[in-house]
Amino acid sequence: MTKLTLVKTTQNPPEIKQSRFNRDWMDATYNKHAYQCLPLTVANVTGWELILQQDVLVQWDGGNTVPRILEGEKFDDRPIAIPSIIGMMSFTTGWAFNTEDGYSTWISGSPNYFVDGAVPLTASIPSYWWPDEFNMNWQITKVKEPVLFPKGMPIMHFVIYPNTLLESTEIVVENLWDKPQLMDARQSYGNAKSEKMRDEPWTWMKGIKTGLDENGERIGPAFEGLPKLAHP
Repeated sequence: MTKLTLVKTTQNPPEIKQSRFNRDWMDATYNKHAYQCLPLTVANVTGWELILQQDVLVQWDGGNTVPRILEGEKFDDRPIAIPSIIGMMSFTTGWAFNTEDGYSTWISGSPNYFVDGAVPLTASIPSYWWPDEFNMNWQITKVKEPVLFPKGMPIMHFVIYPNTLLESTEIVVENLWDKPQLMDARQSYGNAKSEKMRDEPWTWMKGIKTGLDENGERIGPAFEGLPKLAHP
């Protein structure tokens, strides 16, 4: 277990909560089919998000200019959107993030969440010693068109991770063709999947979720449910 300390830098900072399960584009798929993809939905809720407190409308006129804020520059008389460098818009977070020694905070946009006309930047903050609030930056991709950041959207997503995790990871390379039993099992599962798609359209095998193969035999652990994260 580790601890994350969140320090308010303003009286009314954005709400922080576990990243949301739903996505508008996933809701719009046939019978909400996109939610059948377990890895996708797990990614949606793995981490926390900061909630934008009001609409912010911006426009970038291109070239060596910074975006203009058309609406929503301040909230409670404090700036929440700040024109940054060329083509960039910064959003204040209202929090300082303090992890334990040896951990950092990874910030980006919320997984599988999209804003028309803007893309989030990604950064890793050495938050075990960085004492100040940092901003969340977005690159504006439309030129001479207003771009809306709607109230209630996740303006930033974050997770914390141990700094040594990746460097301590050992990588082993193997060949699938050296594992004939695994190749046969994959082929059998693939055939069953194709048959199911033909006979029962818009359904899934759900092997990742159940841990069972096409014959109902155990090949892996059953999925134990979406992660439930602490709410500050």
